[in-house]
Order: sequence, then structure tokens, then C-alpha cells
Amino acid sequence: MICFSSEAFSGGSDMAAPPPSEPNRPADSAGSAATAPWRQRVGAASAPCFLPSFLPSLLLSFLPSFLSVHCLLSPPFPAGMFIPCGRGGGSAAPDFKGFTLLMPAVSVGNVGQLAIDLVISTLDMTKVGYFYTDCLVPMVGNNPYATAEENSMELSINAEVYSLPSKKLVVLQIRSPFIKNKYRPFCETLLSWVKSSKFARVVLLSSSHAYQRDDEQLLGTPLRYLLTPDLEKAVGGRMKELNWKEMEKAAAYPGINNTDKVLHIPGGGITKLLFTESCSEGIQMAVLLKFCSEGDNIPDAFVLVNYLNEWLQLIKSEVSTVSSKVLAVIFYIHYFHFSSVQMG
Repeated sequence: MICFSSEAFSGGSDMAAPPPSEPNRPADSAGSAATAPWRQRVGAASAPCFLPSFLPSLLLSFLPSFLSVHCLLSPPFPAGMFIPCGRGGGSAAPDFKGFTLLMPAVSVGNVGQLAIDLVISTLDMTKVGYFYTDCLVPMVGNNPYATAEENSMELSINAEVYSLPSKKLVVLQIRSPFIKNKYRPFCETLLSWVKSSKFARVVLLSSSHAYQRDDEQLLGTPLRYLLTPDLEKAVGGRMKELNWKEMEKAAAYPGINNTDKVLHIPGGGITKLLFTESCSEGIQMAVLLKFCSEGDNIPDAFVLVNYLNEWLQLIKSEVSTVSSKVLAVIFYIHYFHFSSVQMG
């Protein structure tokens, strides 16, 4: 058995006394008031606290795992920095120049995040790093895309980056909600990374409350898009060819003044702020969103991914005109095959 003095953990006022070896302190002597409490604390044997002898070795056995998780969650880097993980081309930061950045908004039904999971698993994308930020709730878990025992023990955290160079596509997956009042700092650090990495464009997958639609939004498809002015010049014509419907602006003061229109995305989380900041900073960004309600939102995720695929053609079919139902079947096959492998 190992004996510790309970006085050493009492937290009394004498805990502030320095050890005898600390510089600029009186030398250790029998009459030294500065060192006496320290010696008494170390040598005290009254009221001992007994711990099993195997406990220190047990704690040491968990130390490497704890340090690994701690390094993942709190690396010695400034908040809001991309941290390469050493895959897909070495430990150096990969070159994302000219790539498309695809990411979700933490919004109603988590539709954007579910859609991103479909893209990563279907395209079998490689994890290339992490986006370290203090704006998200910290979390750690197992590999959600594990297909074998070899990669089932890998850890995943709240913001990870995946890449598919053949399609010049980078995906940022966000797995935890935002900390209160951290929307704007996250936007600033994210857009700074977008600029420094020289991404060609950013595509944000989001959602909005279906019950807060106005009369105009109740008509037609529940899918909408938004383009920043810089991206509108490049792909605006393509959106018209696809017969997509742009997100309508709502009255700033309904029933009082219907002439002043503002962008309103209830339940969209960071969507509006990130879009408006991208407009002001000249970043090419597209927002694809779906009106939905909380519940089983997997079907909404499939619809949103099919919507994205109409434009970016992430999965190309031999037939030039493929209906969204056929694409949904393709994603279902990939998704449930992946799920069955995990459960098996």
C-alpha cells in the first residue's frame, strides 16, 4: 500500500509556501518559518489516506492515451488553424489552391452535417487534417467512417478536414455545436483560412425551419440557393439552366413595412453571418439549403446531396440526364453498405 498525507491535499493557506529549493527564499534551517510548513506537509503522517498499490501503475497505463487525446483537443497552435495529420501526402500542409471547400452549417435537423457524411463516405475521402478552433464544443469519438478493424480505433474530433484531389474537393466536417457568442470569431478564422489556402469557392450546406416560411416560399421546391456577387458572375447562368430557385428575402417588419426586404434564415445557425461576411470580403460562396423540420432528417440529407450533385457532378452517371430518385438510390446503396460494415 502507498500512503499519502491528507494534509498535502488539504488546500489550506499554507499551501502557498514555496519549497526549500526555490530561488530567492531563505535557506533550509530548523528555525526557518518559510520552510517549516513545507517540511511538515511532506513529513506528516497523521490522518493518512491509503490508496491501492496498483493505482499508480494503472494511471500510468492510461497516460499515453490521455496525452494523445489532449494533443488532439488542445494542440499548441493558435485557434482557427488547419493542422495536417500526416496523411495523403506527408506531414506538410497540402496545397488546396483552386479547390472547392464544402462544409455544413450546424442548423435545424443537422441536415448539412448528415449530407457531408454522405459525401465523405460515398466518395471515400481521405482525412488530411483538423481545423483547430475554440469556437466549437470540444468532443472526441471513434472513427465514424471505419470499414475495418485497422481504422476502427482512430479518433475523431469536432472539426476535421477531408480531401479528394481527383475532384479538387476539400470537405470540412463539423460535429459539435457552437459555443455561445462564438459565431463571429469562427467566421473570421474560417474566412482567413479560405483566403490563405486560396480556395476557388466555398459551398455551405444548410437548412431552415419549414414552419417559418412565408407565402412565397411555400410554393414549389423546398430547396433554395444563395450566391455571393463574385460567384454570381461565374455560375449564375448555370443556376438558371438548372431552374434553381434563389432564397427569397423576407420583409424586415411584416405587416408594418413590407417594402424593406432582408435575408432571413431561421434555424440556419451560422449561415447568414458567414454568407454576408463572404459577400463583404469578396469570397466566392454558395449556400444550398432545404426547408425542413426536426425529426428523422436522413431523407432531407439525401435530397440536399442530390441538389448539390446536380451542380458539382460529384457522382457522374453514364446517362446524361439522371433523375434525383436514381441518384438517391445510389447514395442509399453506398450509405447503408457503409452502415452495415460498421454494425457488423
